[in-house]
This record gives sequence, structure tokens and C-alpha cells, in this order.
Amino acid sequence: MDKNRLHTLIQKYIDQTATPAEQEELNNWYRQHNEEAEWKYLSAEAEEQAGKEILQHLNRHIGQTAQPPVRRMRLYAGLAAACIVAVAITAWWLTSTDARHINRPVADLNITTSAQTEENKFVVLPDSSTVILRPGSHIVYHDTHKTRELTLEGEAYFDIRHRAAQPFVIHAGKVQTTVMGTTFNIKAYSSDSVTVSVISGSVKVSDAQNHTAVLHSRQEAVYDITTNLRKQEQPLAEGTIAWTKADMQFQDMPYAQLAERLSRRYDVTISFKNPALEKCPITGRFSGTETLREVLDILSQTMGTTYTMQDRQVELDGSGCF
Repeated sequence: MDKNRLHTLIQKYIDQTATPAEQEELNNWYRQHNEEAEWKYLSAEAEEQAGKEILQHLNRHIGQTAQPPVRRMRLYAGLAAACIVAVAITAWWLTSTDARHINRPVADLNITTSAQTEENKFVVLPDSSTVILRPGSHIVYHDTHKTRELTLEGEAYFDIRHRAAQPFVIHAGKVQTTVMGTTFNIKAYSSDSVTVSVISGSVKVSDAQNHTAVLHSRQEAVYDITTNLRKQEQPLAEGTIAWTKADMQFQDMPYAQLAERLSRRYDVTISFKNPALEKCPITGRFSGTETLREVLDILSQTMGTTYTMQDRQVELDGSGCF
């Protein structure tokens, strides 16, 4: 499992938003790196010792040092492993950064999508927020510890994880959008023309001249160099985010072709354990905002297939077409 994926799972567990599948993925990571783990009911003393063992592994794996935290609670081993990993990673994250650089921005992500591709790009940020990038778009994400900062060129749909103590700020052209935890779309193919459309929640938008607008659900603001920032009076037009699902609508598409599309969209490698599945036709209608696991779960139910996912490798299996 790569470090970004591990951090994402840890943060989702801490935020209590991890799905059962994600909790199991975290538990599997622990099992793989602690072959001597005994999966039984843990005492507080045993749990503390397990926490120390995991932290030692993290020190070797990441090359940092930290003091192991102590948690006094009784949990079944599977859940305990996830909790211990979460606490250990959190301790490492907080203590491994040199105090002199604690406020220095760190470029966590720098992603560009090709204008020639047909697929949108689904991105999970280190804070568990998600972004759908339209082809030809570019984002750079920074975490300054005090704020989360993202720069956008192009068009993207955002579903931002709310953190009261750490605002999320998006820079697009000459417009700055401060997010309060919401879903919204930003179109900024030129620094002189930016459109912010809120689907749910609220955001505060400002331009270089300090004109501001607070947008709520189904509201939109437009900036251009001649009129500056203005809030639209009419409700948000239907179809504003229709582009997010354009690549997730398919009719009788061979499973192999769909797998290639999902591979590019979610940045994973998908293979077939049973080659007979590759030519099976699939019809589907997704919103485009689903995670890869949500998509695979639905496809598995529809096709009567199964899948396994390890790091960024996905393997599909089943008896063949109906």
C-alpha cells in the first residue's frame, strides 16, 4: 500500500467515515506487516504492545521516529488493529515534522489530465476530499497544516471534507473560493473568466478587488475581467455538472473496454482472472461521483462477479457472461 493511500485510510478512520471495506483494507495492511499477530480478544496491555510493534514497523517503513501512544480500551482484534494504526500514524504525522518547517506548504498532489482523453479523473485528496477533473484540467494541492490550499486550471467538481480548524481554499484564476464543506463545480479555463456553482452546502467567493459573495445550494457566481465578481440571480442551471458522469454512462460495453476506462479514471490497474469476462457486455448509468469501490460493488452485483483490490491493483473474477 502506498503512503498516500495509507494516510487516506487512516484519516477516514479517524473521521469515522471509513466504510467496512476500507476498515478491512486497513486491517489487512496490519496483518501483512505483522505476521505474528494473534487475532483474538486483546487486553489493554496486549493492545499497547501491538501499538508499539506497529509504530516500530512505521519507523522502518517511513524512516521516522515517534513515541507510541497508549489507548486504554478493549476491542476485538480487527477493530483494535485499525484503531492502533490510526493512533500510531497520527502520532508519527504530528511528531515527524521539524518544528522549523511546521508552517511550510507541502505540495501533496500535482495532477494534470490529458485534453485528448475521454475519461474524467477521480482524485482522492490526502484529507479524504474528492475531486473529479475534466480532461485538460490541472490541480496542485498543498497542506500548510493551518489551511488546505488547491490551485485549479480547467474544470473540476469538488466534494470537500469539512474541518472547522482547517479551511479549504481553492484558487482559480483571479477568484478565491473558501469552502465550508460542500459539493460544487468550478470552471476556470482562463484566469479572466471563472464560474463557481454550488450543488450543496455553501462557499465564500472573492476576487482580486475584494468583491465577495456567499453562495448556498443551487447558486452560482461568475467572474470576468470586465464586470468582476457577480452573483447570479437565477437558480443553478440543470446540467451544470452533467460532464462528471459523461464517461460513466455506457451501453453494452465489453467489460475489458470498461476496465480500461476505469483504470484511467481511477488511476489503477485492472486485470481479469477469468478471461471469459472480458467480452461480457455491460450497461450502466452512474452519477460520476462514486468511488471505485462503489462502482465495483455495483458491477459485481450486476454481473455476478467478484473482485479483489490490493494497493492500486484490481483483479476481477467470475464464471463468465450470463
